[in-house]
Amino acid sequence: MHDPVRDGVPVEGAGQRLLHIGTDRRLLVITLSLMAIGVSLVLSSSSFFAGGKFGDQFALMRNHVVRCFIALVILFATARVDYRLYRRAAPALLVAGVLMVVGVFFLGVSIRDTQRWYLIPLINTTLQPSELARTALVIFLAYWITRTGKDFKNFKTGFLPAAGAIALVVGVIAAMPNFGTATATVLIALSMVYVGGARLWHIGAFAGLGASLFVVEVARHPYVRDRIMMFLGFSGHGHTALNWQVDQSLIALGSGGLLGRGFGHSEQKLSWLPDSYTDFIFSIVGEEGGLLLTLAVSGAFLFLALRGLRIAHESGERFGQLLGVGITASVFVYAALNMYVATGLFPVTGLPLPFLSYGGSALIVNAFSVGVMLNLSRRLSGSRRRERSGWQGVVFPVAR
Repeated sequence: MHDPVRDGVPVEGAGQRLLHIGTDRRLLVITLSLMAIGVSLVLSSSSFFAGGKFGDQFALMRNHVVRCFIALVILFATARVDYRLYRRAAPALLVAGVLMVVGVFFLGVSIRDTQRWYLIPLINTTLQPSELARTALVIFLAYWITRTGKDFKNFKTGFLPAAGAIALVVGVIAAMPNFGTATATVLIALSMVYVGGARLWHIGAFAGLGASLFVVEVARHPYVRDRIMMFLGFSGHGHTALNWQVDQSLIALGSGGLLGRGFGHSEQKLSWLPDSYTDFIFSIVGEEGGLLLTLAVSGAFLFLALRGLRIAHESGERFGQLLGVGITASVFVYAALNMYVATGLFPVTGLPLPFLSYGGSALIVNAFSVGVMLNLSRRLSGSRRRERSGWQGVVFPVAR
């Protein structure tokens, strides 16, 4: 049934009123589809581990479903919040994000000998502040580039403050240490400053300095050095835990064939592949769903990225364009790095696969990000309806 038309302007139907969206439906559908696939994969890949540790093979799946519900509430709530409000709060959000990461050194809990999380006792879950800091940086960069306008090309007054914000956030995340998230954050931030119009030699100089500092940090952390050396082929094949993890991931992907073993029939989840329901869930995608499902999931992330870039491109407001680019890059970079790791094309990073991996912080932050994109597309939809009704005013003044 088509939506009714009043004075030449489409009126929202009952379904749209129920969800409070007049937004890009394709972006919403692909996000919900990925979350649904994630629930089924977490159920399959975590059942053996959960049964052995908790005596209940559905324990982790239930936790994940609750977190998905929370994520959906946040997604739809964020879709109703005017994205331009984040511009006003950008500096405060950046400061809060950095302070939350610093606070984890004093108040955080340690998991696997790494202190990266806060424990939230009321709901018995953990919060990873680096995810919040990354998102705060995206919002701040969109704000700063918009505020400086053409002056962003100026090194001292435009690019340098942005580079300082990037270095601050990446530095405190790397100090945890969390080099996977730090690497992803750098890639996301550099994509934003490039789109924002920074000079290439500014970006190159900043990237070169960052690479030099990264080499120094790698020398200080043997486990990071081992990951890189293993990736480059300088460690004995099959004789380290990292080699084992990547080898088992490739076995899972290869054994799935074209159509996969079928849902619930993974063999690698039976203690062969560590982190099969978190960092290496893409391997289970290939084992149980085969090449076809891996292509479908990869294509879904590519489609999500293209929709996000289109929404950003069509925004008539500079802050919205940059925010859309940053959010799209956040989801796509995480997905790409996770899949690269699972296929042996990138050193092991510990990054989750957005919307599919078991977890809380990343799922909720990604849901928030999609909600912002839905609000941006909703504003675009509203402006188009006003144009069709003959309203010719400027919807959003372009920042200068």
